[in-house]
Amino acid sequence: MSASRRWLILIATSIVSFMATLDASIVNIALPYIARELKVPMSTVELVTSVYMIAICVLLIFWGKLSDSVGRIWLFQLGTILFALGSLFCGLSMTLPWLLTARLIQATGAAMTMATNFGIITAIFPMNQHGRALGVNSALLQLGNIAGPGIGGGVLAVLSWHWIFLINVPVALVAFLIGVLVFPRQRPSLAGAHMDWPGYGSYSVIILGFFITVFWAQTAGLSWVTLLPGMLAFVALVAFVHIERYASDPLIPFAIFKNPGFTIGILTAMIVYMLGYFNSVIMPFYLEETLGLSALTVGFCMMAIPAANVISAPIGGNLGDHFGAERVSFFALFLWCVPMGLFAAATPNWPLGWIVFGLAWSGLANGAFQNNPMMMDNVAPKFQGLAGSMAALGRNLGMTIGVALVTSLLYLNMSTQAGRYIHDYPHGHPQWFIYGMHRSYDFALLLLLLAVLLLGWLNLHRLHERKQSLS
Repeated sequence: MSASRRWLILIATSIVSFMATLDASIVNIALPYIARELKVPMSTVELVTSVYMIAICVLLIFWGKLSDSVGRIWLFQLGTILFALGSLFCGLSMTLPWLLTARLIQATGAAMTMATNFGIITAIFPMNQHGRALGVNSALLQLGNIAGPGIGGGVLAVLSWHWIFLINVPVALVAFLIGVLVFPRQRPSLAGAHMDWPGYGSYSVIILGFFITVFWAQTAGLSWVTLLPGMLAFVALVAFVHIERYASDPLIPFAIFKNPGFTIGILTAMIVYMLGYFNSVIMPFYLEETLGLSALTVGFCMMAIPAANVISAPIGGNLGDHFGAERVSFFALFLWCVPMGLFAAATPNWPLGWIVFGLAWSGLANGAFQNNPMMMDNVAPKFQGLAGSMAALGRNLGMTIGVALVTSLLYLNMSTQAGRYIHDYPHGHPQWFIYGMHRSYDFALLLLLLAVLLLGWLNLHRLHERKQSLS
């Protein structure tokens, strides 16, 4: 296969990856508009976001496991069409039930593409180009996640909320047509299809229970009632482990976790996506409310993260191809400690340039982190679909936990400082917010150091393996 054809395949998969992650974040800014037009309360309209994310996480492992036996390319193409159809139905929605049904269709297509895109890329590109190719894909994934509010705000400034969904349709169709032209021909191999239904059922209960507890606790607070779904998820987890140990063809073969590169890749990826939300949640409040900057200025400052990320991700991938993804990831996260420490000490009298510098440095370090090659290159070819879906699951779980963690830390520390419960920006008491911000970034720095230690151990382990192979 020619190099130009391989890069066209990368473009096709990356476009859909961008749109699928964009739709997880772009909707948030449109929720007030949707609530007003459909005449539903804000607490209810938030289902538009949560249903999409929960459905993706429930379906990711299903499609990833299935793709390893029936083929990835045709599933990816089918997912692209379903995503486009779901987006069209979302854009035409006139009632909330219609919109939620359309979001489920959209999430089904998104899960099919997320579960298969990494496996397609690693199969198409030679091993010495995996870092570069996955780096480009990761840059667009990150860009879709970060740029959602900005793109959504631009669309809503001139068009109705329906268009944040309708713009997906032509883009997805272009990606599908590129795929028709450049993807290798692949017939569905349905004869080999097999699913561990008891394992998948218990896995689904784990995901549903976890997400329901997280979203419910964020709106209603922690109580025995809101924790019940989480308890059910824990019971399902115990059942899942038992089922998978004795299944002839388990949903998730535990043997893949024996490779430390794969396991640490997933753990550190979850930590990195969790940490990404510390800047996304805290910094807009700090810049706009504490420093008094305009929304436009805040937007330009925050764009330092995706701008730096898009530049560093392909460079990090290229370095990973030459020096190893695990080594590059270690240095990337080690360098990320600098802006985390910077934000843990920032005060309003600091020049704004230091904050922008820290945001850009965060984007550079985040983009250079090569978790996807770490995971995909440490799994056998027959498990590439499952590995890709687990990478996407780790990303989504990290984002969900990150939002809940940063908001909880921020408001808990502000409440401690104020001596009463705080659930919003404390106007008139910016010192309470700064205290909460500092303690939150302290915790983020500890999490980041944990990821650095894991990668440091992994690199020492690889060095020991190389020495043993030479002796």
